[in-house]
Amino acid sequence: MAQTARDSVAAGRRVPSGRGRGVQKKSAPMSTAERRRLFQLVACGGMFVLLVAVKLLLPGRLDAIGQKVNAALRQNMDIQAVFAAIGQAASGQQDVGQALDEVYEAVFHPEAFSAYETAAKSIEKEEEPAAMESLRASRAEQAADDTQEQEETAEVSTLAYVLYSNQNLPENACMEQKLLGFDYCTPADGPISSGFGYRDHPVEGEERFHYGVDIAAPDSSDVCCFADGTVKAVGESSSYGKYVIVTHAGGYETLYAHCSAISVSSGTEVGRGDTLGKVGQTGIATGPHLHFELHQEGVYLNPIYYVSAA
Repeated sequence: MAQTARDSVAAGRRVPSGRGRGVQKKSAPMSTAERRRLFQLVACGGMFVLLVAVKLLLPGRLDAIGQKVNAALRQNMDIQAVFAAIGQAASGQQDVGQALDEVYEAVFHPEAFSAYETAAKSIEKEEEPAAMESLRASRAEQAADDTQEQEETAEVSTLAYVLYSNQNLPENACMEQKLLGFDYCTPADGPISSGFGYRDHPVEGEERFHYGVDIAAPDSSDVCCFADGTVKAVGESSSYGKYVIVTHAGGYETLYAHCSAISVSSGTEVGRGDTLGKVGQTGIATGPHLHFELHQEGVYLNPIYYVSAA
């Protein structure tokens, strides 16, 4: 009886102990996908460890072997893609399962992974709005127009330099346009028959510098004063014929030559547009016209900027 009681007590103690532990369940076997992903992760880790081992353990004398192993590993694995996928999974930007798939492709099929990236970039390019293509075409066309305009401007500037550079422009002549600082008018009505600069002399034939402009105004038409001023000189020469010189503010002077008659005298105050004389062909001239010059402190300026051709 005592033994039976002890057995019952022991049995009674064992039952609660069994209930406390509970029944241990066997873990379910890994699925094929889980085993594949685990294998991929182990393979990636093995590759990484192998790279580190090769880098640290191989001495300098086996550098050639290390280079060959490194080259082989580079050919069979896209290192950049591996770490990019792992980083995205760690930051939560990508699902772990998808990241493992990308690591697997980068390790075992890098060519397919690169082709996938190339195809993705191509799709993104094709999906660009048509407006962007139109904008690019417009910008390219505008750039071409700007280039052509710059080339044309450079060509004109080069031509002007060849004709009137510092080497062949007379020291007392200037091609620049000045700001006169006063009102002025065209001294005669007619077209410009000869401009400022080098030309073949109409009578003597040789090349000479023409220091004014010729206005082919009708014979005996009025010669008008260019701007307010004072008559400095009235005279006649073999080349200019009958002429008059008027001084203006700022050190400017104007000359009117080949006149048939002069109606003012030296020292007379004249205003803009006042009649100074009549157009003629005195001196060296091939026909009636007004030879008009503009000076500033002894420098001949190009009058073309200040006269209007009829």
